[in-house]
Amino acid sequence: MSIQRIDTVKRRSEVVIHDNTIYIGGQVADNTSGDIGAQTSAILANIDRLLAQAGSDRKQLLSVRILLADIADYAGMNAVWDEWIPLGYAPTRACTLQQLINPGWRLEIIAIAAKPRPARKKPDHA
Repeated sequence: MSIQRIDTVKRRSEVVIHDNTIYIGGQVADNTSGDIGAQTSAILANIDRLLAQAGSDRKQLLSVRILLADIADYAGMNAVWDEWIPLGYAPTRACTLQQLINPGWRLEIIAIAAKPRPARKKPDHA
């Protein structure tokens, strides 16, 4: 059983990989001045980057938890989400209202994904 950690600091890791499961810690927008569309886009781009670092991509998402600070942002977040997630690859998803630590954050996204196993080489037969 292997555990790999990516972007680890004292309190947390951005990503933890256990066997072939990738756990992405809560992602928030670095720029809090943007609207819900801008913050959602920034977070999803960061999730793409973290998945790539872990050897995966958004088609491998298993489960996502979205924490919204304001229910009024639900439609705006979904508009960006629906463009980002490939048709036929939607993970399980929960979206809840949550008071976030920084009042400028409009949402936080937590994700779990699979890490594809390398393709097995077929033996060469002479």
